[in-house]
Amino acid sequence: MNWVINTMSLPPSFHNSSDYFEACLKFFAEYEYLYNFPNTDILVNNVFDHIDITGLENVNTNDFDINMTPRNDYLNDFFTKLCKLQVDLNDFDEDELKFVSDAPLSLKKKHEILYLSKEVALLCEDTECDTVVDFGCGLGYLDQQIFDTTTVNVLGLECNDRHYVGAKKRQREYHKESVDRVKFIKHTVTVESNDAIQKFLLDKFPNHKGFCITGLHACADLTVDAMSLFLKMEHARAMIIMPCCYHKIKGDNGRFNNFPLSECLKCIYERYSGFQYLRVPFLRLATQPTNIANESLEDLVFNLLARATLQVFAVKNKFTLKRKKRKAVRLKTIDNNFECYVRNAFNGYSFVSDSVMENMQVEGATVPNIEELSVIWRENTKSTFKKAAIFILLQNAMQPVFENFFLYDRLLYLHENNIRDCEFKKIVSHRISPRCLALIVRK
Repeated sequence: MNWVINTMSLPPSFHNSSDYFEACLKFFAEYEYLYNFPNTDILVNNVFDHIDITGLENVNTNDFDINMTPRNDYLNDFFTKLCKLQVDLNDFDEDELKFVSDAPLSLKKKHEILYLSKEVALLCEDTECDTVVDFGCGLGYLDQQIFDTTTVNVLGLECNDRHYVGAKKRQREYHKESVDRVKFIKHTVTVESNDAIQKFLLDKFPNHKGFCITGLHACADLTVDAMSLFLKMEHARAMIIMPCCYHKIKGDNGRFNNFPLSECLKCIYERYSGFQYLRVPFLRLATQPTNIANESLEDLVFNLLARATLQVFAVKNKFTLKRKKRKAVRLKTIDNNFECYVRNAFNGYSFVSDSVMENMQVEGATVPNIEELSVIWRENTKSTFKKAAIFILLQNAMQPVFENFFLYDRLLYLHENNIRDCEFKKIVSHRISPRCLALIVRK
């Protein structure tokens, strides 16, 4: 069945969901070489052989602009097809909002809390919800902001014991006035949490009539769990939740538990063998920030190719690179110097022989030959650097289309379950918080 959905998530060139999904899958399959692997493998996989750009000798990578690149059939075809799949999201409306807590939070965190709490207040008023249930409340910053700016009750659910204890402690020390209306409970939200949540609500707020589900950074499958609970629970009147980390959703053997979600996409996904290219790298790119305007393209190209060079060396010599820390290379300190990059990499990665990896003996790590690495690096031609720049910009152009495709599947799932009033809305500035979209649902 084709559902005709009048939302901003369906591009204007399409009149129904099936045609949109089909066009997307054809595009994704055609250009899967641009994303269907970790970016570390671009040289190993000879990705740049597929980027057929004429006139590369006229491209200045120090002042690169995709719109100034000599046009040919490759770029014309790519952008013609991509433009049909693009959507225009609403503009973010900035207000003069006051953050009531003096907690030492980042600008990004304060911005997110301010504008999510504003939308929660509007949604609760619109749907006559007297209670908010916050999934993954952390230290309770959002819950206290909601308390200070509305009259609703708040039930904060948190699975992390340290955060739960911290939220209770902060409330006792700084927000004593909220103890009657803001309650914290240690609980791991799952798709089966409906009975537990109902019990918590009856215990803490026995006179509640309707509640709104919310969540800031609902990672991985939490958004889908929230949707399922919203559908099951009679008194859940509204939901506003900000999804993130799409690439962390659970799956097995290349297939995910909660993607595709809608029956419409499931059918088309199987017809076009979506499982072959809609994998973790696809979801990782869908999650990736698109705002590279404030970053040097030259730096991005260097970082991409330097790490890809390490990967060529690793594959050639049958090594596996194991990160010792979250940021294996301190990029800001190397000034695009490959020898400096390699020295940093020696400290940030373990180069472990694949034969050692099979025996899970990480202590078998060795120090690679820096001269051999330098030889591989020097094999990167000017054309390689220019195509790397184009590769980065093409991925950046695809990201919003990937994300909309992924999120639209969730909207359609809600429609298939008789929820008509649902949308994704930009509620924060993407320049401050890349994950700026909130799923807003009303019964």
